[in-house]
Amino acid sequence: MKQRKGGTMWLDQVISLFKKKPKCPVGNTDRIVLDKVFSYLIEEYGEEFILGSSVYTDPEEITGMELSGDETYAQILFQKLGAMIDVDISMVELGLFSDPEDVVLDSGVIMVSEEGSEPASSKFTEYSDGSVEILINRKYLNDSSCLVASIAFELIRLKSRREGKEFSEDEVHMEVALVFYGFGVFNANNSVIKMNTWSGDLRSGWNIKKGPSQLSPDAHGYLLALYSCYRGENNPDWADSLEKEVMKSFCESLKFLRYRSGN
Repeated sequence: MKQRKGGTMWLDQVISLFKKKPKCPVGNTDRIVLDKVFSYLIEEYGEEFILGSSVYTDPEEITGMELSGDETYAQILFQKLGAMIDVDISMVELGLFSDPEDVVLDSGVIMVSEEGSEPASSKFTEYSDGSVEILINRKYLNDSSCLVASIAFELIRLKSRREGKEFSEDEVHMEVALVFYGFGVFNANNSVIKMNTWSGDLRSGWNIKKGPSQLSPDAHGYLLALYSCYRGENNPDWADSLEKEVMKSFCESLKFLRYRSGN
């Protein structure tokens, strides 16, 4: 029996109707923004830089030492990151600040109320004489990955400002740049909001922990999937270090991106 011409193509089309179309974990508007920023920064940094950058997942491979929880560790990390990012920090002072009293909890996100001026993670100030002050939230002293993400973020901002890059004041652009420099895993993992509880004989309590990133875990998963696809990494080793919430978004995003590209 002869098969009708085009029958196989018709069958493939029918089968495709029953295949579940991969869904992007971020909304359409957010996805368009991330795609646009990602493409823009590719033009800014160039393919060679992005393909050649290393991806870091362990703070100890940067500092060569275990977390000590004091300011000395932060200063050593600051020096190491300055060298890795290739930015002159001779006129840059790293300091610490404590959470202002007006930090509030709004829809699960720790943020500063409109009356406050201090950020919840870090602060960058450049003075008229060319000196720069970078302040990091003191609570990050006990979390090496938060320290890496927040210090690297501000050093990349400094480098971008000195190179005259207009995007240095935009938070989303800077978080994408953090990925391009190889520190995206730290930033992504610390976007996950975690609740810690404690109890004793008489009292119990809880606190919420969130890192410096303003992007959601889903946004980070999609961003890292874009990065992985651009670099041609089908199963990158660094993905094993992602928190499960980010990993889920990362895997869903890879499926979506491959479907979108026809692969």
